[in-house]
Amino acid sequence: MLEFSLFYCETFSFEYNSLKRSGRSPLHVGIIYSSEKKVIEKLAGELKRGLEEQRHTVFMYADSADNFRGIAGCRYLIIGSYATAAFKPKTPSRLTAALHKVPGIAGKRSIAFVPRSAMGEKKALATLMNDMEKQGCFLIDQRAFGSEKEAYEFARSVNLK
Repeated sequence: MLEFSLFYCETFSFEYNSLKRSGRSPLHVGIIYSSEKKVIEKLAGELKRGLEEQRHTVFMYADSADNFRGIAGCRYLIIGSYATAAFKPKTPSRLTAALHKVPGIAGKRSIAFVPRSAMGEKKALATLMNDMEKQGCFLIDQRAFGSEKEAYEFARSVNLK
């Protein structure tokens, strides 16, 4: 048992030190997504997979979640929505309500994302960012993903500090 503990500690120490040498340390990242469309859930899942490959700890929450335990300790938030209408899109009401319930959201570095669509993606992204800024989020990026692979590649290569 003692040998296993020492091996585990040495392995963790090696991985942590290699991350430190590369200038990156593991972070806590929260993903909140609109559960009304399956495509958003799939994109959020690929973002989680890509971030976990960078050894970040990722907490995923649907907008229908009752509690958002762990979000207050996250340094970054990634929030996903969709275009509700082509000409006057709004952030879905459940996602807006969820943003009001999230504790400690003010001042978090945030990334907004929507799925790429034929019409309304830019306006949907703008309204989502506006709602996030009303809650006190500090936006650092916004994305419209055309595929799950694109979301995964973004999460794998994003440099969070």
